[in-house]
Amino acid sequence: MATEEDINAFVGITGANRTAAERILDLCSSDLEQAVQLWFADEDLQQSLSNAGPSTTTTASRSSRPSRPQIGREDAQGVIHIDSDDDVPMVEDEADDGDEAAGVARRAQEEEDAAMAQRLQEELYSGQNAGEGGVRAPIARTTETLVAPAYGDDDDGGHAAILEQIRRRQQSRARPSNPFAQSVWEDSSRTSRPASLGGSETSRASRLAELFRPPYDLMSHLSWDDARDEGKDNKKWILVNLQDMSDFNCQALNRDIWKDEAIRSLVRENFIFLQYDKNDYAAEQYITFYLPNEAHQNPNNYPHVSIIDPRTGEQVKVFSGTPFPNALEFHAQLVEFLDRYSLSANSKNPVPKVKRPERAIDVDRMTEEEMLEMALQNSLDANGGPKEPNIHDPDELTKVKEEKGKEQAEPAGSTSAEPEASSAQESAFARIPSDRPHVEPPADPKTTTRLQVRYPPGRIIRRFRLDEPVSRIYEWLKAEPLPGKEGVEFELKSMPPQGANLIDHLDETIEEAGLANAVVMLEFIED
Repeated sequence: MATEEDINAFVGITGANRTAAERILDLCSSDLEQAVQLWFADEDLQQSLSNAGPSTTTTASRSSRPSRPQIGREDAQGVIHIDSDDDVPMVEDEADDGDEAAGVARRAQEEEDAAMAQRLQEELYSGQNAGEGGVRAPIARTTETLVAPAYGDDDDGGHAAILEQIRRRQQSRARPSNPFAQSVWEDSSRTSRPASLGGSETSRASRLAELFRPPYDLMSHLSWDDARDEGKDNKKWILVNLQDMSDFNCQALNRDIWKDEAIRSLVRENFIFLQYDKNDYAAEQYITFYLPNEAHQNPNNYPHVSIIDPRTGEQVKVFSGTPFPNALEFHAQLVEFLDRYSLSANSKNPVPKVKRPERAIDVDRMTEEEMLEMALQNSLDANGGPKEPNIHDPDELTKVKEEKGKEQAEPAGSTSAEPEASSAQESAFARIPSDRPHVEPPADPKTTTRLQVRYPPGRIIRRFRLDEPVSRIYEWLKAEPLPGKEGVEFELKSMPPQGANLIDHLDETIEEAGLANAVVMLEFIED
């Protein structure tokens, strides 16, 4: 039975009438909180309880009615026999019939409300996934990954760091048994190692893993941007080693190069050392900047070591492909690099000579010899012929330019054969007159020939006599230079297989030089 205090509290909270408060509190076993929740959860229940009159019991309604006299007789089958309708006294009035009908309606409504309240309680406390016996199903087990807090204010950076941590955890769980396949980002010496089982296979694998272990103490675990910032602040070059974990030559660098004490000392003092696996997420930025066109997928580019200028991001030196220098040669080349390059503000580093881009092949203008050569090369490539690394060292271009400058700066008394030949060649070109324009002779198959001169991006065809000297071609090109090439030195070379420089054949006739119906390549010499 609900207390007066609970009834008043329910009426004050919900605004219901007192009769509805008493009935819903009886349904909820005088639990005020449950009754309030049930009231606001079901609008139909609110309406039915608010419209119901004062609660009365069936016994009270029956006792309030006047007693009716026993009329007729009842046989063994329970049938009542009445002799005559006139003998039945009509003692109940119409009001009694109305009260009885109202009581039946109230009892039906009460049963319906009680069933609804029970259903709501079951849904509230058991849930839709309740099992047998009204017991809620257990909460499903979940697995979550804990990550380190706040990598920075940048959401993209934090997301990338989380992906990197998950990747490293997955790699550590699926560690391969191959002792060479060690991660270049996870220091295995910091983790606890299992005790040796005493077997020869286990001890041998442990020795190999230690021998080819990446140089964790030499590596710098910085992002690419942070490494550049540190290099600019400390005036250190960035030394990058990109590894293909399936290539033994790359693993040999850990054994032969990065464990050499002279190299380690030089690297610590002058470089920020970064080592990446080509499939590592951290290597994507380096591959995007310095290995375009899927160059990192070419196995001939490994082992791969490069030096980056932290101020400009320029790749100034590359060691790519085999044979890779041994420890002594690699140390000597690093020392030479540090002698020629500097990060000081007032220093001037060598500038590489721009390599000329390869010209597009025009099949319609190719001779039979050129087509045959191209077909042979395509056949070799299709049958797995030898392929070369497609990464070139920019420092080699600076050395070529420096060597050329040294040759020009040598004293006149030098006994070197090559400078003498170069100066003789230059003097031969200078002796060719430039005031003799070419006049084509009349066409005669026996005494004339057509000569094709190719230059990027076009060609010129002229007719010469077979008995004219080769110098006549130079005279024509010097007297009638191409637009924008006035006074620029040039070279003329015959097509392969000869490929001879025609400056050495000036006194020969066109026929003697084998230039009848030939193609000559024109190349301008520009600094």
